[in-house]
Amino acid sequence: MTKSLPFLLVDISKCEQNIAFMTNKASKANVLLRPHFKTHQSLAVGELFRKYGVQQITVSSVAMVEYFSSSGWGDITIAFPFVPQMAARICTLARNIELNVIFSSPQNLLASIGSIDAKLGAFIEVDVGQGRTGVAVENTRDIALMINLIASNRNVTFKGFLTHAGNSYDVKGKDAVLKVHTNALNQLAKLRSFWANQFPNLIISYGDTPTCSLADEFWGVNEIRPGNFVFYDVMQSLIGSCHLSQVAVALICPVVDVSPNLQKVVIHGGAVHLSKEKVEIDGNDCYGVVCRFDGVTWSNPVPNALVSALSQEHGIISYTNGALDDVKPGDLLAILPVHSCLAVDCMGQMFDAHGKKYDVLPKNAR
Repeated sequence: MTKSLPFLLVDISKCEQNIAFMTNKASKANVLLRPHFKTHQSLAVGELFRKYGVQQITVSSVAMVEYFSSSGWGDITIAFPFVPQMAARICTLARNIELNVIFSSPQNLLASIGSIDAKLGAFIEVDVGQGRTGVAVENTRDIALMINLIASNRNVTFKGFLTHAGNSYDVKGKDAVLKVHTNALNQLAKLRSFWANQFPNLIISYGDTPTCSLADEFWGVNEIRPGNFVFYDVMQSLIGSCHLSQVAVALICPVVDVSPNLQKVVIHGGAVHLSKEKVEIDGNDCYGVVCRFDGVTWSNPVPNALVSALSQEHGIISYTNGALDDVKPGDLLAILPVHSCLAVDCMGQMFDAHGKKYDVLPKNAR
């Protein structure tokens, strides 16, 4: 198959290794792995998870439920606050699959509970430190109100509490990530203790890639929902969740201009391909890590070579010590993305080393 440039290359072998790593971890910890599919958004990549026994999944939108349920996934949690305008579509889906939704506050719940006319599982989202959405764990009054509101609709079953320790993205190093993890588990343990007598089958759903990658114990948790681990990325490597050798996707970009005297290379690979997500490496902005490409796979990162600036279509690579002086227009370079979820979303498709195309959720279906 002829591929347009730039294109997103997926290393299926690394992808499967990452899946095997997380399924083994979940098994040893005696928790259910309900992986988040928002990273890859691909039916074909989703099938790889089935090989490792995964049967329940997480998504972030109603469109993703429609997409993955069409491929036989029948137990899905939407890990995003209930969108009132989506109630009819959600109820239609819930008549055919096991579907769980989350409510992030009494206000979010009140806006939708009356419009649900199909059997749904409901989680209350709690905030363990990220400060994005969810009820504070200690806010027993709001939680009790939400449980009562859920009970007021006979179609909705209270399943438990769901959280995302997204503050793990704000730290670096295993010790710091595990500190976030332990703090989250302590909060969730108190939550379970308070409600366990009333709800003996209470489910605690927890997940983010950094803590799930680095922790081995998940006491008090029933299921974990990491997503980015399937591909990993530069951001995860800086946090300490993975090594760059585990990153399973790269943007293959043509070189369009070079300036050896300035130690800069211009590629066709910009914000519309990589997003404008950036990290800082040694005090420098980084929109992607540069690797060589041999036509099949990418090399180890080129030392001191980073995508230092992006516009819509242009990517500017800065390097030192003549590391890319031999590169010329027409060559191809591989860029490891800062955030693989966004790179996949930007590109809308992937290819493996054999040229096989991996479609993702179409944008016109969202």
